[in-house]
Amino acid sequence: MMILYCQCWTNYSITMAQNDKKAPETAPLVDLRAEAAENLNKIEADLSEAEKDLDALEKIGMDVTRLRERVDWAKNARKIIMERFAERK
Repeated sequence: MMILYCQCWTNYSITMAQNDKKAPETAPLVDLRAEAAENLNKIEADLSEAEKDLDALEKIGMDVTRLRERVDWAKNARKIIMERFAERK
């Protein structure tokens, strides 16, 4: 199944290149509601506060590596969601 998918995708890519056309733009499956975008903006402030708290805990000698990884993941997830699903104007 995977080989068939790869072959089809390769054929599609070659055909598009031969026709000198760009692949069609894709629209996101969903748009983020305004209130969800507001909540994500509030989360940004919470994540900044969490980073400050982790810095303080690190200063007193605690290992915060795993917690920092989770905060970094959340920041990256928020960024991707806002870029991809936020309303385009």
